[in-house]
Amino acid sequence: MPEVQQKTVSVDYADAELINDPVQGVFMVSKNRWKNWVARAVYLLLLDIALMVILLSLPKNDEHNIIISYVISGSSAVLSFWVLLCAWLLFRLHASAWLMILPLSLVMAAVTYLVLMKVKKSDISLTELKESFQRMSALSNEDLRLSSVEGRPGDWPDQDFLR
Repeated sequence: MPEVQQKTVSVDYADAELINDPVQGVFMVSKNRWKNWVARAVYLLLLDIALMVILLSLPKNDEHNIIISYVISGSSAVLSFWVLLCAWLLFRLHASAWLMILPLSLVMAAVTYLVLMKVKKSDISLTELKESFQRMSALSNEDLRLSSVEGRPGDWPDQDFLR
């Protein structure tokens, strides 16, 4: 029976960093782990762009759509905060990519704020429109005997029921 040749596993520690922590002990981390955080920030940016496209394409003429718009705006704000945390972690890892990710998160937050103000404006206009319709329907259902008349009390002494 022929012998099966087994390969020896070799590990290259050129891209690893050895950390000797007094609490956690000795452990190794990759020097290239900052690339993962840049990739996460880009994925979050793409997800935020998709949410913005959905948010801007929703019609703002119904209460349900406005509620959905507020939820999507909140999700977008959370995503921009996550990208900010990615930039902070990149700064802590001494990677210069944080200089690109930090302004990206600030732009994401600014766009989220502008779109949220647009949703709020349409929410206020929808509320005002509903209130005007309610006032119009209340006027049409009002009892005509309760309608106001011109003049002041005492202008009609023959019709005054107190005398």
